[in-house]
Amino acid sequence: MTTLAPGATVALSVRDASKVFADSTARTVALSEAQLEVAQGEFVCLLGRSGCGKSTLLAMIAGLSKPSAGTIDTHGHRVGMMFQDANLFPWLTVRGNIEMALRLSGVPKAKWPGRVAELLEMVQLPHAGDKRPHQLSGGMRQRVALARALAQECRILLMDEPFGALDALTRDALHEEIERVWQERELTIVFVTHNVREAARLGDRVVVMSPSPGRIVDEVVIDLPRPRRMEDSAVAHQSGRLHELMDLHDTVAGRQEA
Repeated sequence: MTTLAPGATVALSVRDASKVFADSTARTVALSEAQLEVAQGEFVCLLGRSGCGKSTLLAMIAGLSKPSAGTIDTHGHRVGMMFQDANLFPWLTVRGNIEMALRLSGVPKAKWPGRVAELLEMVQLPHAGDKRPHQLSGGMRQRVALARALAQECRILLMDEPFGALDALTRDALHEEIERVWQERELTIVFVTHNVREAARLGDRVVVMSPSPGRIVDEVVIDLPRPRRMEDSAVAHQSGRLHELMDLHDTVAGRQEA
């Protein structure tokens, strides 16, 4: 199913990956035989309704959970992750939160001030280093979370609905921000969302997932020039196409379940 450009370097390979949660009373297949390849420098969105295995797949790519079957290969690339909640340490300053990531990545302490300044400049918060998380807006906290992820020198950035709790104006600004950082750092991004317009706005390719059990069922290449905006007519057209695909696969899944 995966469509990569000829000669593209593969950054991430998912082969027949399944995840089963079981206890003494029940067995739930959260993800079934997922197949996915992501090219180096590609921006891929995982799109689907709740329960389709998007976050389960992302957690396995991050190494936070092991597949019950199949394999996941990041080809030696360091992986960073952002969640819907910024998950900053409230007792640390912005600088301290980023320094924690540098410490865990083995960066020598003498290099921390320069790296922190560079990362805060990159996410356009150059003067926020001494603030604590409660002094920041939701959008600013997510910018700090992005800086903390980048402090790990990741080449693959996983994003689990990081803008889902933000208002529309803040979300649109952060769309521009993440697109800029992605291009400047030449990152590979896998971005989870249930918002079809967001997927069409951000993705080079949208991978459609369906529930019961969670699985990859389709993909759409978004061949639109950048920069894009949420209100663009071409983005609206692609989001309509994605809606139709999701409805189609949900209908098929419902018939199979019946």
